[in-house]
Amino acid sequence: MTSDALLLVLAIHAVALISPGPDFAVVTRLSVIGGRRGGLWAAAGVATAIGVYVLTCALGLSLLLAALPGLSRVLSIAGAIYLAWLGVQCLRSRGELPATGAKTRSGRAFITGFFTNLLNPKAMLYFGSILSQTLAPGLSASDTALLWTLMVGESFLWFALLALLFSSERLLGWLRVHLRWFDRAVGVVLLGLAAKLASRAA
Repeated sequence: MTSDALLLVLAIHAVALISPGPDFAVVTRLSVIGGRRGGLWAAAGVATAIGVYVLTCALGLSLLLAALPGLSRVLSIAGAIYLAWLGVQCLRSRGELPATGAKTRSGRAFITGFFTNLLNPKAMLYFGSILSQTLAPGLSASDTALLWTLMVGESFLWFALLALLFSSERLLGWLRVHLRWFDRAVGVVLLGLAAKLASRAA
């Protein structure tokens, strides 16, 4: 893979990362609820799921989803249900921050971030259509490893930055007063995305 092709892939990925979506909503909320540690673990979960997609495309397995549209529909419905469940949890929140020193469930934050990205049909479409055109199955092992490392690293750095921002003391001071409404807003966004995904899968 040439340096120009690599830079192009990283640039496209950067634009996709900063676009607001389920990953953004989940990482920011878990940073508020679970603190910096929870947000960073959620960021690691999202980045890990992205790594799965990159490896899948690099190996040419994205062709399987294109050849089996029924499988894509099932995954789309599963993703919509999962996003809806997350949205309901946000709407049911009492808007209370955890007490100082409360333990963060790192494993749960990681799993939430992981499945939020993995079950997002938008991510499937993105990696399956755009990147599969650039990530030819004939990539060498070294090129695949380099691309995987850079894309996963780029993803983690962005979401880790969000985690650090939304777990800062200054922002938390504001959220202690407005957290309930913040949760409501995140919940509405997640439910809206779930409805949109469900309508496309229908």
